[in-house]
Amino acid sequence: MLKNISNMNDKNDKELLEIPEFLRKLSKEQPRNDISTPVVAQNKFTSITEIKEEEIKKPVKAKPKVDIQAKIKEHTQLYYIDVKDLIDQQTLGEKVESVYEYCKENNLPLAYCSKIIELVNEYKIEPSVGLQARNIKQDERTEEQQDLYEAYHSFSAKEMNAMIQVFEQATSDIERWAKIKQGEKKARKPRAMSVERMIKKLQYKKECNKYKLVSVDPILIPRCQMVWVFNTKTRKLTQYNASGRNGITVKGTTLKDYDPDMSVSKTVRKPDTVLPKLHTTDGKIAMRNIWNSINTTETKANGRINVDTILFKVLK
Repeated sequence: MLKNISNMNDKNDKELLEIPEFLRKLSKEQPRNDISTPVVAQNKFTSITEIKEEEIKKPVKAKPKVDIQAKIKEHTQLYYIDVKDLIDQQTLGEKVESVYEYCKENNLPLAYCSKIIELVNEYKIEPSVGLQARNIKQDERTEEQQDLYEAYHSFSAKEMNAMIQVFEQATSDIERWAKIKQGEKKARKPRAMSVERMIKKLQYKKECNKYKLVSVDPILIPRCQMVWVFNTKTRKLTQYNASGRNGITVKGTTLKDYDPDMSVSKTVRKPDTVLPKLHTTDGKIAMRNIWNSINTTETKANGRINVDTILFKVLK
């Protein structure tokens, strides 16, 4: 064994380090890349980034706009073709459904009715002109009248009148259906007005030092059942009673929805005596007794509130 090792050391270094032929060929065909630079990995990540950037930059296609008028025109033509077929079959004496029955069966929308009527009337022009041309001398007819005269010459006057009657009946059927559809349209309900918006323009007297009175918050008035107000200038005390369960409302500077028969005013001769009593009670019987104790003429309330009016009491 030692002898073999010694023999190996004596061999030429070139012989020991000689590269086999197949490795040399492989090296020439596929040149080695520098291991220190991961070219493949770098190119791979770079391409992914570029793809993502392209996806981001790609413009989003806008949705095509729908032409409503074009849609209505298209649907109108489809309905008219069916109506025209019914008219043609009826003029030939065939027993088919009426135009009204067709409208009902297909629940023809109101928007198409007037347009179909126009098309039916245009279609009726030809037989109408053809019939009228019979009463016009040949040399006085227009070219169109002569053409239509010849087109309908084989029909008798009775047949022509029956044909025109079919057109008129079709128009009448569509008009009758249009009225039904118009009656189905629900009236648009007005949007309920908010309390804040209702009292926005209300003008009133916030405080009166002379009679030591302070107005209640006007936001309490809408939908209440009773309102008492006092005019500091005329000394008129007024009670407003609601006409219905929805209560009193406000429009601008005027009270609305109060009962005109039960809403009355009286002039108070001694406000310092009457008003404190009225202010300290909420009982309807007690308030009625205080009201009856005011010995002045009773007048109808007008609902107006102004800058001299104290909002005295509100009862829900």
